Amino acid sequence: MQDEMQVEAWGELFVTRKCCGAGTCRNYAPELLGEVVPASDLRGGRRLSVLPGSYEEGAFTGVLRQPRSKEELMAARTAVAACPFGAITLKPGAAQVRRGDLGSPWRGFPRPIEDRVWVIGQPSIKNFGAVSYFIERDGGGVLIDPPKPSEEVFRWLAEHGGVRWLFLTHRDHTHHHAELASRFPGCRRILGAADVLLRENKYMPSTGDVEIKLGNELGPLSLEGEPLSREAAKEAEIMVLPQPGHTPGSLCLLYRGRFLFTGDHLSYSRLLGRIVAHRLQCWEDWERQIRSVRYLLAAAEAGWLRFAWVLPGHGEWARLPGEGSAAETAAELRRVITSMEQKPKGHTPLGRWILYVRSRMAPEKTLGRALRAIGGGSDAWVLPRGARSSLTDFDPDKAQVALRRLYLLGAAALLAAGGAVWLTARRGMSAPSGRS
Repeated sequence: MQDEMQVEAWGELFVTRKCCGAGTCRNYAPELLGEVVPASDLRGGRRLSVLPGSYEEGAFTGVLRQPRSKEELMAARTAVAACPFGAITLKPGAAQVRRGDLGSPWRGFPRPIEDRVWVIGQPSIKNFGAVSYFIERDGGGVLIDPPKPSEEVFRWLAEHGGVRWLFLTHRDHTHHHAELASRFPGCRRILGAADVLLRENKYMPSTGDVEIKLGNELGPLSLEGEPLSREAAKEAEIMVLPQPGHTPGSLCLLYRGRFLFTGDHLSYSRLLGRIVAHRLQCWEDWERQIRSVRYLLAAAEAGWLRFAWVLPGHGEWARLPGEGSAAETAAELRRVITSMEQKPKGHTPLGRWILYVRSRMAPEKTLGRALRAIGGGSDAWVLPRGARSSLTDFDPDKAQVALRRLYLLGAAALLAAGGAVWLTARRGMSAPSGRS
C-alpha cells in the first residue's frame, strides 16, 4: 500500500519496447532504473530485480522502483530526457509539483565526477544520446564526444577554460563537431583515421576536416598522435589508446591513470558487477575487439595501465572497486575478456541494426508489421545469428520460423519470376509472324 501511495504521489516510470539498449538512462536515475539482460549473461552475475510489468518484453531497461521524492522525480525526468529513442514514459503523480519548481530535466548539469572531470548532460539524439564528458585543464580542456549544442553549454564550457581538444571516440558520435570547433577557435579535433567519413550520409556527418586523424595500431599515443614509450605512458597525464573492434577507428582516452573514456568499446554493468563489451552493437569485428581488450590487459600486467573509472558513451559508467591499481585493472580486464570469448564471433552490420531499430521504433508502420509478420511476432531474425543471443526477448524457435518463411517467400518469388519469363516467351512464340 505504501509503494502504491508513493507511485500515486510522485509518478510512474515505464519502459516501452522502443528501448534499444543505449543504457544511458540508467546513469541518471541509478536507484530507479536497472538492466534487463539475457539469461546467458547472468552466469555468476549479480541480479538487480526490476519490477514485473514495468517494461515491455524486449526492452533492455526496466524499473527497479518508482520515484519516492521530488529529487527522485527530477532524476526520473532526466532519465526520460536522456533516452535517444523516447522509450521511457513517466506518468504524472498526484503530488502537486509545479513544472517551474522542477525546471529543466538537465538542471544541475554539467555535474562533477571527480578531479575536474565533468559529465555534461544534454546529449544529442543525433549522436544516439551518447554521454559527453569534459576534462577541465589549464590552457583549455578536453571535450569527449559532443553534446547537443546550445548557448548554455557553450557558455559553461567557455567559463571552464574552453575546449582545446575535441576527442571523438568513434564515428557514431561525431555530429556537431564542426559547430563546436567553430565556437572555440584553436580547438583541435581527434578521430581515428579509419572512422573518418569524407562525405556525410543519412546518419553521420563528414569528418574529413578533423585536424588529427589517428591510426588504429595498438599502442599509446599523445593527443597529437605521437607514439609513447611504456615509460612515457606510465607517467603521461593523458593518452590515447586506439581500440578497434566496435568500429575500425574506435579510440579510448586515459586521463591521470584514473579515468578511462571508452566510447562504445566498453562500459559497466551494475547487474553483473563488472566491465562489459556489447556484442549486439559490434559494428566491425568482435574478434578484433577482443584483441584490443587483450592489449589493455597486457598493458595492465606490464604495470603501465591502470584506471578506476569507466566512462562510456553508451552503457553505465562506474567507479570500480578498489584503488585502481594496475593489478586490479588487470583483474577487471581478465573478467571482461573471459565474457567476450564466450560470445559468438562476427559483427552486426549497421544496415541490419537500423532495420531492427526502425521496426521497434514504429511497430505500427509497414516495415515493422512486415518484419514481425515474417518472424511470427518477432523482428529479431533481422539481426545476424551471433547477435540475437544478446537480445532480452530472443526466441530461437521464432527465428527459425522466420528463416523458413523467408526461404518460402524467396522460392515463391523465383517461381513467379520464372513463370512470368515462361509466359512471355510462350506468347512470343505463338504470336503471328505478320507474313501473308
